[in-house]
Amino acid sequence: MLNGGKIMILQIILEIFILWIWFAIYMEILVRKKGPIGAVYFYPKEIQQRVIELGLRTEKQIKKEKYFAFILLIAGDFIIPFIMIVLINGARNFTDCAIQFYILFYGMEFYDWFFVDTLWVAKSSWWIIPQTEDLLHIWHDPQRKSKKMIKLLWITIPFSFIAGGIYSLIAMLL
Repeated sequence: MLNGGKIMILQIILEIFILWIWFAIYMEILVRKKGPIGAVYFYPKEIQQRVIELGLRTEKQIKKEKYFAFILLIAGDFIIPFIMIVLINGARNFTDCAIQFYILFYGMEFYDWFFVDTLWVAKSSWWIIPQTEDLLHIWHDPQRKSKKMIKLLWITIPFSFIAGGIYSLIAMLL
C-alpha cells in the first residue's frame, strides 16, 4: 500500500508537470509574434482601452484573439486531463474523475499563478506595454495576484464537478 501510494503521488506530480508544459506552450502560442499586445485580453479593461486608444489593437482584434485563446485553453484544459484521468489512470466513476480533475487543474493553476502571474507578469517588465506604465498598479501587483489562488480553491470545485460528470459519462461509453 505504501509503495502504491508513492507511485500514485509521483504519477500525479508527473501529470501536473505535463500540464505545466501544456500551459507554457499555450502562453508561447499567444505571445510569440506580438508580445504582450498579443495577449492584451488578459489585462484589465483600463489597459485594453488604453491599447485601443494608442492604436495598437482594435476592439475587434482583441475580441477575436480572446476567443481563440479561450477556445484553445478550454480544449487543452479539458482534453489533456481527460487523457490522463480516464484513458491512462482508468477512472470511470464521477467521484474519481472529479477529484483527479480538481487536483490536476489546481496544480496547473498553481503554475499559472506562481510562474506566469507572479514571477513573469507581476515581477518582470516584459508584460509592460509602453504608455501604460501609469496603470501598473492594477496589473503588475503581486499582492493582487496572490488572492487568485485562494479564490481558485473554491472556484475550481464546480469545474471539477462538471468535468467529473462529463468524463464519467464518456468513460461509460468506452
